[in-house]
Amino acid sequence: MNLISILLALAVEFFYKPVSDLRRFDWFDRYHETLYHKLEGQPLRDGPVGVILLIGLVALAVWIVLAALGALTGLLAFLLGLVVLIFTLGPRDLDEDVQHVLTALERDDPEAAALCARQLGDETEITAESTVELVQQVRDRILVEANTRMFGVLFWFLILGPIGAVLFRLSCHVRQQASVTDEYRNATYDLYQILAWIPARLTVLCYALAGNFVDTLSRWQSPADIWQRDSDAFLIESGTGAIAGEYQEIEEATPVDTAPIQHALGLVKRALVVWVVLLALLTLMGLIF
Repeated sequence: MNLISILLALAVEFFYKPVSDLRRFDWFDRYHETLYHKLEGQPLRDGPVGVILLIGLVALAVWIVLAALGALTGLLAFLLGLVVLIFTLGPRDLDEDVQHVLTALERDDPEAAALCARQLGDETEITAESTVELVQQVRDRILVEANTRMFGVLFWFLILGPIGAVLFRLSCHVRQQASVTDEYRNATYDLYQILAWIPARLTVLCYALAGNFVDTLSRWQSPADIWQRDSDAFLIESGTGAIAGEYQEIEEATPVDTAPIQHALGLVKRALVVWVVLLALLTLMGLIF
């Protein structure tokens, strides 16, 4: 059933583009802001306990609804789980965001390209002062966002069902909350790192299988990188190695060379195929249901 859910969710993701417009988290922002301020003065609010509480209550609500529907009929629980999976992917379409950047670069409009690039994820990661730097930073964000928007959600859906998908999506989204203390923000980052750790390593494996395996491994400083390296940095270094040799890096942006962006996006698509094939094999072997 997990394989069927994932295939259906991916079909919706790739063939029904308007679904991205339905993934709105305004409700969570309002809920988070209200509850966060109501807990003001509580000693555990600005730490791991507060983050887990605020996210866990949403996951608990989803679990209660799923359990109630499951008690009625498994079909309703399956359909709700599918809806949850579709909703927790993204929330924005990675391919569409990248195409906006490429279009701006092709028009020779670096300001518009930088503005579009900031839609790819963490705005603080886009600090380019030249077109070449912008292309490289967009390439890096693609390699990270593939895990944040897709692979991480799919992994936790396999492990914990719809609850896992909700936990991972909210752990990514809660990092963007404003008006929180530095301690709370650090706790949200730690939660993200914990939940992203395993899917990031599996994504790196898919990058290696879908790209240049030898060059992927050559980017590792040591085998210890597998468990010690920051997940985002590990994805960038490994993904960059996986597409090494597919394009030639230049130091001047005349003309604009968007090959790194295109090859990174192509790698992500091939890695997704590898991921689905591996999942299908594990399902046929009876290791995943």
